[in-house]
Amino acid sequence: MRFETEERAVTSAEGRRREILAAAVRVIGAGGPDAITHRRVAAEAGVGLGSLTYYFESRDDLVREAFRYYLQRSSELLIALETEIPPGSADDLVELIIEMTRREFMEPAMLRAEYEMILYAARDEVVSREFVAWERGLEARLGAILEALGAPRPIAAARTIIELVRGFELERLARPSDPIDDLRYRLSVVIGALVGKRQPAVASMSAAQIQIPKFARPRRGSREISRRTEPRRTNR
Repeated sequence: MRFETEERAVTSAEGRRREILAAAVRVIGAGGPDAITHRRVAAEAGVGLGSLTYYFESRDDLVREAFRYYLQRSSELLIALETEIPPGSADDLVELIIEMTRREFMEPAMLRAEYEMILYAARDEVVSREFVAWERGLEARLGAILEALGAPRPIAAARTIIELVRGFELERLARPSDPIDDLRYRLSVVIGALVGKRQPAVASMSAAQIQIPKFARPRRGSREISRRTEPRRTNR
């Protein structure tokens, strides 16, 4: 009976710590790492201020642990999704990434925290080391899938896909109405090319269909136009 009581106490303590870290990630997602204070995180987590000082010695410790929590949670989500959507083909891999992205956007604050973490890593050596290690692990995991699908340079291919997804996520954070099908199309083209899957031919655009930005068009009567239209002089 005593051991069961101790186990419940440990589980309860760990659960409370995770709640605090999840709250800290939400605070970071809303206002960046500079928004982190023990008082604000305690209010977000719904716990007493003493709980934070018990688990985390300093504000920097809390920020770092919050980022570790985010990385752990992201890895757990990816592992779970690989079980749900085994990436046995290029199309499966596209759907796996799409579902991962869709679920991340179900909690925008958590997703924003990832990009706050990347910026924070530039000025915190501890976070930088852990983020780089996590990133390399993600590249290796995705690279193994791509290698099985026939990609000749799987790690380079994995980095390309990760950067593509990050670019889309940043765009969608700024424009939440952007359809996720846009990402599906981009991924289908890129992953297909990386693993050597034949893509459907795209009809070439006629000159009339190509829209030249106004700032790129030479002004009427400019020297550039006159050089193009002026008959070439020949020496007699």
